[in-house]
Amino acid sequence: MIDNKIDDELLAKFFENNKINDIPDDGFTDRVMHNLPRHNEWLNTLWTAVCAIAILLYFIIHNGFNVLKLAILNICGDVSGAAVSFNFGDITPILIYIGIVTITIVAAYNIIMRERHIV
Repeated sequence: MIDNKIDDELLAKFFENNKINDIPDDGFTDRVMHNLPRHNEWLNTLWTAVCAIAILLYFIIHNGFNVLKLAILNICGDVSGAAVSFNFGDITPILIYIGIVTITIVAAYNIIMRERHIV
């Protein structure tokens, strides 16, 4: 980390000392910019709007709300079924406590190191 900071300072000093002043061009840059073709921003906006409307119509026509509701209910059912099927016979409360404490310590360590920018 220290080497990067020193390198950044050296680069900043180099560019500050070797700064190039404005080059006189007698308005050449302005003339070039005025002669460039206009950007067709409206075409991008129109295409985005057409695609959004098409997707919305497809969603409504093909009964997307019911499909979405069914998918969410299936996912919830799968998750609840998986949670019920776990066998906790070999896990004691002390093991759960040790796991929670370990995860908390590791998370706190990671947060502290991130704040110090050491990681």
